[in-house]
Amino acid sequence: MKFDKIKNIAIIFLITFLVSFFSKFYLLNSLPPSLFSDEVDAGYQAMTFNRCFSDYNGNKFPIHFQSFSDWRTPLYIYSISIVNIFIQNPELSVRLPSVIFGSLSSVIFYLLLKKIKFKLIPALISTIVWTLNPWLFHFSRTGFEVSGMILFFLLAIYSLISYLTTKKTSYLYPMVIFFGLMPLFYSTSKLSLILIAVTIIYIWFHTIIKLPKKTIILLACLTLFISSPLIIDTVRSRSGFRFSYINIFTEPHLDKKTDYLRYEDIYSDHIGEIGVVTPLSSKIIHNRYTLMLNKFIQNYISSFSTDFLFLKGDLNLRHGFSNYGYFYLIDLVIFLIGMYSFLKTKNILKKQISKFFLISLLLAPIPFALTRDSLSPHATRLILMAPSIIYFISLGINYLYQKIKTTPLKILLSFGLFITYIISFLYFFHFYRYHYPQTSARDWHYGIKQTLSQVSKTNYKNFYISNKYESFLPFYLFYQNYVPIKQDCSPVKSIISQTSDYFTGLVTESNYHFGIIEWSSILNQSQILATSAFIIPQSELSTVENALSDKFSMKIINQSSQKYLNQENFIFFTIE
Repeated sequence: MKFDKIKNIAIIFLITFLVSFFSKFYLLNSLPPSLFSDEVDAGYQAMTFNRCFSDYNGNKFPIHFQSFSDWRTPLYIYSISIVNIFIQNPELSVRLPSVIFGSLSSVIFYLLLKKIKFKLIPALISTIVWTLNPWLFHFSRTGFEVSGMILFFLLAIYSLISYLTTKKTSYLYPMVIFFGLMPLFYSTSKLSLILIAVTIIYIWFHTIIKLPKKTIILLACLTLFISSPLIIDTVRSRSGFRFSYINIFTEPHLDKKTDYLRYEDIYSDHIGEIGVVTPLSSKIIHNRYTLMLNKFIQNYISSFSTDFLFLKGDLNLRHGFSNYGYFYLIDLVIFLIGMYSFLKTKNILKKQISKFFLISLLLAPIPFALTRDSLSPHATRLILMAPSIIYFISLGINYLYQKIKTTPLKILLSFGLFITYIISFLYFFHFYRYHYPQTSARDWHYGIKQTLSQVSKTNYKNFYISNKYESFLPFYLFYQNYVPIKQDCSPVKSIISQTSDYFTGLVTESNYHFGIIEWSSILNQSQILATSAFIIPQSELSTVENALSDKFSMKIINQSSQKYLNQENFIFFTIE
């Protein structure tokens, strides 16, 4: 009997993983259209680590990888480095870890539901909901670190539930490990982790204080051990480097905005007057703190908007789809049923778990709400909302299944939900497969790889590549698998900064120049013109043509083809 149970679990595990994996693996090289700059940067970091056991700035076995403008979390890069040992395809090596993490998340979500006594059919349908959810589907196909964070979040919750159902303290140790490693996938989860810890203490305080003192001490030591690398890098200003300049407390011009609002307060009653004293009420209403609070509230509320969740998503086309949300309309109905079932349930464990997911949902937007660099809700920073929302959708499915007593009606409900979600996903995937690439190709930096492949076929002494659209440097390093001539394990040390009257940017030892070109000045450099080729985006063509006047002409070597409606084209040429 025990063997049959293990066999059944193994079969379900395998089927769930394979369905999830192949749905995400399909056209992975070209959907989304290409690797964008952050993906190629992570890929080159992994390549460098496999060769040198360091990041490309020479930091050995880094806790955070030092990139050109940021410090990056390590676990996804280490995952790429492992895949890179076996797979040489650049797109696959960067995106495959995300597919694996996303597929495993589907399995763990199923096991989590079974742990809280879901019947087989509701658990399987809920897992389909998880697998086919547009938000998680998209982020499991791209080289974003959050797919690993979601997996570790689920593993931690599964460990917590395992402890609550068995009272075996051994489950608490993997819970601490999985929670503790989440910020090493995605930095924003540091604050989320603090909020999650407070939530767990709030809900299970009476359970926690009954733990043996030895267990509490060991858990505290394990927590300190797991978090110590993060603490060290936080002190060294590596962890949270990006947050240090995108948080709402560093928003520029707050004082100017405050002064203007106060000026508007007194303008109508004191037109043309000079030296008017600002009223106390105006100072109370308009100051840098109320402006920051207003920004926080706007960000927080927008995270729950129907525009973001159901209609448009993140306006950044790498994160969202512009006219397609992250949940289907049927999700909203079943989510509300799930909330109702939570309020009605008498099962103490299910009540506590549901309360945890509800509080997690309400707290998840806080890290995003504290930032100022996004014009719309930020899908990456808000992705910890997704597990909670899908959990309540699962409660709704389970509630409907339990309320129906006859087998034929249960079959009808199950079949109806299954077909509805499959059709909803097929509509979404049609959009994702045929329309999304057309609108998002520019955001995914399509065309840079293809242009660089043409460069490698030529034999010019110097290449000047414009950064007007996007820096080609990370793409060059990644796709050329750049190794310094001296075999230095710190590739960036061979890339020097150059400033002159005709060029400002970075130069590799092989004379690839990446930066801003002053065309009126470079035309006076006859030796450079004789030995160099140039690459510019289509949007810079008119600037070059105006500078050339009648004295020079462009000889086009290659011009990128138009595969997508909204893409940046590139021109590869010499000047004669």
